Amino acid sequence: MTGRRAQAATLAEVAEVIIDRRLTLPRAALAAMRAEIPGYTAITDEALLEDVVTHVRKGNDALGLILAEARSATDEDVAFVRPHAARRARLGVPLVDFMHGVRIAHRTMWEAIADWAAHSPGRGDGALRAAGVVMEFFNQAGTVAAQAYLDAEQLPAVEGDRVRRDLLEDLLAGRRPAPGPRLSAATRAGLGPGTPCAVVTAVPVAPLADEYGLRSAAALLGRAVGEPARLLTVLRQDEIVIVRALRDTDGELPAEPVRAARRALADQGVPLAIGISTRHASVADLATAYREAVTLMGTLPRDGGVAALSELRVLDYLTLRADETVARIVPARMRDFVTEDLRAGGSLIRTVECFASNDLNVRAAARELGVHINTAHHRLARVEERTGCGLRRLADLQELLIAIRLFAGGGPAL
Repeated sequence: MTGRRAQAATLAEVAEVIIDRRLTLPRAALAAMRAEIPGYTAITDEALLEDVVTHVRKGNDALGLILAEARSATDEDVAFVRPHAARRARLGVPLVDFMHGVRIAHRTMWEAIADWAAHSPGRGDGALRAAGVVMEFFNQAGTVAAQAYLDAEQLPAVEGDRVRRDLLEDLLAGRRPAPGPRLSAATRAGLGPGTPCAVVTAVPVAPLADEYGLRSAAALLGRAVGEPARLLTVLRQDEIVIVRALRDTDGELPAEPVRAARRALADQGVPLAIGISTRHASVADLATAYREAVTLMGTLPRDGGVAALSELRVLDYLTLRADETVARIVPARMRDFVTEDLRAGGSLIRTVECFASNDLNVRAAARELGVHINTAHHRLARVEERTGCGLRRLADLQELLIAIRLFAGGGPAL
């Protein structure tokens, strides 16, 4: 047998050890937890105890599958951890106790493998070869468990979610929160009547692997936006809305930390489209900030991304907000030019855009396009002939650029 086939055969044997014990190992793990962890000893709720057993069994099954397929663990393999971690957090099981329980579950699985190796002549090397896959799975599952618990703590209870949603609806409607839970939530988020603010909105662009994915995404985005004590984070069905209270000295929200968070979430199977509004002078402008962020999400490609209004030029934003009337009053020759050149590959459109971005310098535009200057001159002459525009007349060039953005999606890639 080749080395790879021998490794796969060995891992398959270890997988059988785990799979054959899928009913006994979870019970053994629960017994060990109740013996070693005072918080688990005190649990009398049979439903909670069964949930612990189910959690361990899912881990047992996931490890068995990974070993049987001779591969590394993926985020999907350990996604089962999240709902169980969230339940422990909501029920008030301390994090230290929960993570101790996770370690006991993993220890129980490894002890089963070690016991098999000890009582099966010649199987010691096999257990050692499986150790890397097993430890990687334990590490990944433990990391997800801790993060899911912390995420559930940060956005804790159903009642808290409802209060935050109601507070957001009040603010979007221009209503001041009445004294009580909503006002308390606004105060905790640093959102007073005259507080400057910005809004970040996000929606998934593909179905999520599990129901807690969006909640975890909200927590990670909140950390990227910064200062947890000055955030209102709300889940509205499949939408995340984050209101960031800004200080008087703060400028626009930086987009790069949000982009880094989006990339990390995409790697975890949570692809998002995210919009970031500009800074607004007070909470009274929150509805406008929210509309800005939502509008920006509509400019992103199907696989999502991050669009920040502070990074757009005025012309880009004006064309983004254009209605049907604007599209109708664009001269027909310009509309036809854009659609026809797109079908032909868009070389003339790119030439116009390079010409404009290089301050009407044909030589610089040709250099950027990688063509001879005579080719650039020839292309610009063809554009003028087909559109009737004088490309050195500011009004004509501006109108053509608007047509390109309206009919070719020529806005900036964010």
